[in-house]
Amino acid sequence: MVRAAGEKLLHRLASQEVSGTQNVERSPDSAEALKDQGTKYFHAGKLSAAGSYYRRAILAKPDFAEAHNNLGTVLRKRGSPQSAIASFQTALLLNPQSGSTYGNLGNLHERYGNLAQAETYYLKAVALSPELYQGFVGLARIAAGRQRWEEALGALTRASAIAPQSASILHQTGVVYLSKGDLPAALNNLLNATSLEPKNAVIKACLADVLYRQGKTDEARVQAEESLAIDPSESVAKMVLEKISAPDADPPQT
Repeated sequence: MVRAAGEKLLHRLASQEVSGTQNVERSPDSAEALKDQGTKYFHAGKLSAAGSYYRRAILAKPDFAEAHNNLGTVLRKRGSPQSAIASFQTALLLNPQSGSTYGNLGNLHERYGNLAQAETYYLKAVALSPELYQGFVGLARIAAGRQRWEEALGALTRASAIAPQSASILHQTGVVYLSKGDLPAALNNLLNATSLEPKNAVIKACLADVLYRQGKTDEARVQAEESLAIDPSESVAKMVLEKISAPDADPPQT
């Protein structure tokens, strides 16, 4: 039944036409080039252009699992979860061993609060692709949300072994230590994270929060203001500054 469904899907994909796309050569080489171009736009934050190139790659090669997976990521970021799920499911039908696609499904379900389903997908992702750290980070977030601190830190240790210079892993580790109440460890990880990504408003805001909780209000103010200079909408940075500016405000005792 699955095989028949797959053949039917591939037949349907092969007959699709992408609006506004003409004279696209149906070959693996052109599909790869189109996918690469889409990825360049994706990393530049130009999601509409990225999606267009991924669709063109699919038109050139309908069974291109990676292009379906990448298109799903674009759709997720653009707030179209059902369309994203459809793209991810198509990618898995074409390549059932894709840990990356399972990880993307985990991210999507986690974002919309389906934590049990997200955890299942993350576990599948790390089983299939243990060289990708994102699945371990996802598992860490879910474990931390359930206050399973050691499990969360263990997953982040696995992730850090894969990508030791990842600011996002250091940031997440800092968040776990902060939630756990270990402010020195949180501070250490967040300082390392911001040294790797000094223009990351979210990391700076989290660092400001930790500094404030340690009673270092002057340093906290600097980090919060730098965070808001990068992203004026950063809510944690605003909260820290409001606490510092409140009359007779005293930082939490540690």
